[in-house]
Parts: sequence; structure tokens; C-alpha cells
Amino acid sequence: AAPQGAAGPAAPVQPAAPVAATGAPAAPAEAPPAAADAAAPMKVEDLKVEPVTPGTDPQSPDGPASDNEPRITGPVAVVNGQPIDAKLYYEELDKILTRSAKIPAERLNRIKENILKRLVEKELIVQAVKKATVEVPVAAIDAEFEEYKKRFRTDEQFQSYLTHGKVTIDSIKARIREKKELEMLLEKSGKLAITDAEIDDFYKKNARFYEEREGIKARHILVKLAENATKEEEDKALTRVKEAKAELDKGTAFETVAEKYSEGPSAPKGGDLGFFGRGQMVKPFEDKAFTMKAGERSDPVRTRFGYHVIEVLEKREARQKTLEEVKPTISESLKNKKFFQERRDLITALRQEATIEEKVAIPKSAPVPDGHDREGGHPDMRGRPEGRPAVVPGHPGPEGSAPPPAAAPAEAPPAGAAPVAPAAAPAVPAPAPEAPPAG
Repeated sequence: AAPQGAAGPAAPVQPAAPVAATGAPAAPAEAPPAAADAAAPMKVEDLKVEPVTPGTDPQSPDGPASDNEPRITGPVAVVNGQPIDAKLYYEELDKILTRSAKIPAERLNRIKENILKRLVEKELIVQAVKKATVEVPVAAIDAEFEEYKKRFRTDEQFQSYLTHGKVTIDSIKARIREKKELEMLLEKSGKLAITDAEIDDFYKKNARFYEEREGIKARHILVKLAENATKEEEDKALTRVKEAKAELDKGTAFETVAEKYSEGPSAPKGGDLGFFGRGQMVKPFEDKAFTMKAGERSDPVRTRFGYHVIEVLEKREARQKTLEEVKPTISESLKNKKFFQERRDLITALRQEATIEEKVAIPKSAPVPDGHDREGGHPDMRGRPEGRPAVVPGHPGPEGSAPPPAAAPAEAPPAGAAPVAPAAAPAVPAPAPEAPPAG
């Protein structure tokens, strides 16, 4: 992977699929997607969540989209006698209109249909929860909120998200409560129970995704040097890296020497690169590191980024993770899948029994195949076939990497969608691992 600050190109990394803030991906029906270490996870700090002023979206040079249909007041729908205020409907619609430009009429109608559908479904669930006298303990909401906050690396990032995302702690907790209420409602019927047999079957069918690849945990000191450096520049860099090595040989702490001599982002972290596998570093760096023993330190190693002093901290042999190790994550993954299946079944049943009167006129649009335009639709399924996850819940990322997600959440999950993956900005390619990175 190309170092940050260096000219060399990074190995191509697949962009992480966008995971809506208001939803959590369902578990795979059979096998999960490509192994987790095929791409590094995004990090919250890699995305800038900026509010978009109408007409300033770079993808929308002609200004915000407009809705020429007359707007109504009062309820947009009545569900079993309970009105749904038009204000809620138009708030959701305006969020999309202010970030888009010239939405075709048919597509805009689909957006409206999906917003209305979601509001009706939410009201149906609220009524079902009330009828079943489900009540979520405050402690459970607070605990879930704390887990949600952990998706951000620092409190400053979380506060920035609140500001730019125009959400509040109360609104996040409210949506967490809605999700927990539905979860408890479904659990009451025993429909979310996962058996050992199901877990065992899933593990056997997907064992290859629980293979832990050979890896190394290392740190390094890098003195940058261009590939076409002059003899004078070469001598200067080599002298500097040898000075760093000499200080290490005298017993000076690696972290201290790295902060003093190393050039690049990992210097403040003592040169720590975390775990990495084969194919993630430039070849000269990788070839040397994988021949070293844990605790061993190298002489200067030349790569196209400069001179490195490498210290291997730990070596991990390739192995198959046991069922016991991955059982909790598989169980959670299967539970997520059942959650969305049972939610759909519940909504279907509630709709059949309900009296629903729609008050807003929306021209009917042509049906859209799964995996296409789903603006305003169920966020956890947006942009891919229904039920297919963007990530594999329960399939861990590369050892030493930050847990996904990475984009800042747009808001806590809605009723029926787990607040697992905060995301509000478009997905971007994950940063290249910082190995022979410039740092």
C-alpha cells in the first residue's frame, strides 16, 4: 500500500458499501461476501460530514430539486384512527429535495411513496408495541447509546456529527428505543431465537470466511527518499536512518526514536503499523518483515518510499478460527437476518388487519426491481437486493483494524433497524494500510 505522503500509488482497495445510518445490514443467507481482510474498513475521520446548502451540491449544479405538487396540511394518512401529521412527511421529503437536483417526476413519486410507506409502517409498529405493553428499560437504551458512540473515535468527532448531522442525543435515543421496542416485541414471540444447530450449520457452510491469514504486527522508522534521489540526498537519508538505528541499539525506546526521526503519520504513534498480511506492503518491506522473528529489528531497508528500520512485535500464523471463537458473532449475524425477516412478516400481518387511509395524492410510479432506486425506502436495503448485507455482521475485520463503520451516522436507526453502522456521507475507498506507508 502506498504510504501517506508518498508518491507511490496504493494497491486498489474496494470501497466499503454505504450502510445507512438508520439501518443495520442483515446477515447473509448463506455465505458472507469476500473475506474481511480483502479491504480495510473506513474510519470516521476519513470522511468529512458537511451540511449541504440547497443549490451547492457539486453533483447538483442546477440547484435543489423542487416539488410542484400542492402541499396539504393535517394528516397525510390515518392508521387505525391515528393520524400521521403531514409535517413528518414533508420533513423527510425536504431532506432529499435539498440535497438533489432535477429529480425526474417518476423517481420523485417513488421517493414519496416510500416515505409515506415508512411512516405508516412506523405507526403500525408503535401501535403493536403499545398493545403488547412492551417497555424498554432506560438502562438498556443508555447502554445501546454508549455502544453507538463507540463508532466514533473521539468525543470531538461525535460532537461534530451532532452539529453537522443536525441530530440530537435525544433523537438518537428515541430511535434506539423504537428499535429495541420492536426487538422485544419479536422476542416475546420467540421468533428471534437462534439454535446451536443453526449456528453450527452456518459455520460449516462458511468456514472459509473464518480463516485467519498469516500476519505480522510491526512498527517502523521511515526516512523518506525519492526513487530518483541524488547521491547527496541518498547519503543524507542513509546517515539519518543509521543515526536512528544507533539510538535504538543504545537502548532508547523505539517510540522515542520514531517520534524524533520517522517521517510520516505513524511517527506520533511510535511507528506502530498494527497487523498486516502479505500483499499489503511494498515488496522489499514485506519480504524483509516476513523473514524476521518476533522481537527482531532490521538494518535499514530501502523501498521506493525511503529507508525503513523495521521491528517485528508479533507474528501470527495462518489458522482456522474455531466455532467457539466465532459463535457469538454468528449468532448475532443470524439474529439480524431473522430480525428483518420477522419485521417484514409483522408489517405484512399488521397491514392486513389495519384500516389505513392515505390523505396525500401521489401519482403511482412503475415498480422498481430490487437493488435499484430506493430513496426514501427502507434504508438498510438501499441500493442492493432486499436482504443482502453490505457487510457481514459478525465477520470481523482485519486484526488490528478499527471496527467498521466508518462514516458518521446520519441518525440513529428507525423502528426496526438496528443502530449498528453509523453513516451519513457517501462511502469512499478505505485508506490504504500504513505499511511502507510514509509513516
